[in-house]
Amino acid sequence: MIEDELMKIWQSSSNQERLNFEKSRLILELDSSLGRLHRWWWYMEQVNFISAMITIPPLIFAVYWVPFTSMKIASVLVIIWAIYIGIRMKGIKKFKPSDLEENYLHYLEKTRSYLFAQKRMLETSLNWAILTIYPIYLLFFVGLWERPLARYIGVISFLVLVGVGVYEYHLSKKRVKNEIAPRIARVDTLIKELKE
Repeated sequence: MIEDELMKIWQSSSNQERLNFEKSRLILELDSSLGRLHRWWWYMEQVNFISAMITIPPLIFAVYWVPFTSMKIASVLVIIWAIYIGIRMKGIKKFKPSDLEENYLHYLEKTRSYLFAQKRMLETSLNWAILTIYPIYLLFFVGLWERPLARYIGVISFLVLVGVGVYEYHLSKKRVKNEIAPRIARVDTLIKELKE
């Protein structure tokens, strides 16, 4: 009964009202979707921050107490690398739109630039995050290469690091393809509809 009444109301409404309803529905869906994405990005920032806080103190200790110069240099480079990753992740925040934008169209345009910044960062993470740590890690174990047990531990942990890097790279590509690119398309669609 209620469905029939809703159908009659829908059919009797003008095309302008239908368009406004469709725009409102798209806006609500997009806001919900963007809320999940913002939460995911915040969690990713927190994980990077916590991992840096766990990694940096032992490496500071290693800089002073490890006898091998190559390990000291590598420890300093990993500390710099962890800080750089954190700064790079926080740099995306300047693109994040606030809820208090002038109008919804301006909010959508800022959202699109924020999504593009996230997409660009994830697509290039192989260059600036994953591949940069491998030479540093090899430098870390150069001093221990003479000891057989340290050599085996170094090789195994390097292979694990390569596996984690490959997994992270594919996960970033998948996230761009399945989550960020569709949201960019939705934002573009809404911008186009709002400009009409």
